[in-house]
Amino acid sequence: MYVARLRYIQTIHERPERRNPDMLVRHFIPALLRLRTAWMGEQELSRLRSDPFYYYLVARTRYYDQVVNDAIAGGLDRVVGVGCGSDTRAYRFQDRLRNQGIKVLECDQTESITEKQRLTKQWRHFGHVEHLGIDLNDGAWPKLEAWLGDNKPRTLVLMEGVSPYVNSREMTQFLRLLSSRLAPGSPVAYDFKIRGVKDDFGRGGRTEIPFRLSTVKDEVADFHAALGLQLEQMELSSALERRVLPDLNGSAPLFEEDGLLRLRVS
Repeated sequence: MYVARLRYIQTIHERPERRNPDMLVRHFIPALLRLRTAWMGEQELSRLRSDPFYYYLVARTRYYDQVVNDAIAGGLDRVVGVGCGSDTRAYRFQDRLRNQGIKVLECDQTESITEKQRLTKQWRHFGHVEHLGIDLNDGAWPKLEAWLGDNKPRTLVLMEGVSPYVNSREMTQFLRLLSSRLAPGSPVAYDFKIRGVKDDFGRGGRTEIPFRLSTVKDEVADFHAALGLQLEQMELSSALERRVLPDLNGSAPLFEEDGLLRLRVS
């Protein structure tokens, strides 16, 4: 809900060059909270804007929107969103997805995905979306494997803001699973927390050793190559903000904790 509310704030309180493109996220916000958000004062907005994560979220949303658009343009059979939470891309891009016959599977922990399914049930869409409860910390995902099947159609896997909350071993196992079950050339995109920066972030519950990666591109490439994934692009969160939101120009602190990756199944 925190991320969803930030996105909603960014859709109604930011000028176009800084606006979050997720206009559907408002449907995840209770009506009373939407009303309160619409009447936020400048003091509270200033406080939010001073948090480095705030504008990074705008940049990250636009980044993954581009990932989806590029994957659709490149030819695709399916999209799998893992830890999809309040992600609305299955609905914001539904015309393009439907026109090309692309199916979408939204995955999250059972309670979260059940609630999302309830909320989106009344949305106007065309049956292209399915939902599945999984927990990446389980270490095995038979229901997802069954859904993926054995014929290996071309699939985009998207994991936005997920890996910091997953144990390193299980995240590595999941990446290996993707490389073994997806068609060669299938795109995989996810972000990660930089090793040595807030190493306790995400730790709690079943997550004891949160997944982390280096900022050294060759090390990141070698790690994924051993799992059957080819690194195509790596961008640090601060560089992404400078590229996607150039008008910030030092007026807001940059987020320097994450890296973002585009990969392909070898």
